[in-house]
Amino acid sequence: MEQDFEAWEGHYELEEQGDYTGLVELCKREVAQNPEDLYAVERLGYAYIKAERFLEAIGAVEPYHRRHPDIDTFHHVILDALFAMDLTEEDFKWSRQPVILRLGPEVADWFFQYLRPKRKPRSAFYLHAQLVMSGYLTFDAEELMNFLRRDNRFTVGGDDWTSSNIRTA
Repeated sequence: MEQDFEAWEGHYELEEQGDYTGLVELCKREVAQNPEDLYAVERLGYAYIKAERFLEAIGAVEPYHRRHPDIDTFHHVILDALFAMDLTEEDFKWSRQPVILRLGPEVADWFFQYLRPKRKPRSAFYLHAQLVMSGYLTFDAEELMNFLRRDNRFTVGGDDWTSSNIRTA
């Protein structure tokens, strides 16, 4: 199937307008046209989440999660939906258990080991990005910055997570 490189424009316009119902319908049509397009399935899952149709988000991606348990993006859609419904990862029967990273001693220790040999400080945005491929992050860059600020092993300069300067003390 030929790739439509301008298909993103319709998605963008609907998101900008806050028309999440329209976005869901567009994504449903795309999946119906090519049910093996895993990116289209991912977009549909996230469209359902934006429309606050969390059970439908899970229902849309669950069969693909079962067939492709190593594709983390399906884990992320399911986790986003579960957490939005005030549920936990324990409320879903996984084909493969996702890696979920929460702020705590393990994350702080990882950053300490990561930053210790570095000469230049790093921003919270940069540090957050270092973990994105490691699993599902339950925190954003600003929360990470504030968390590291409370750990005496780190020196955190600045108030903005994009331009903060974090290093080991």
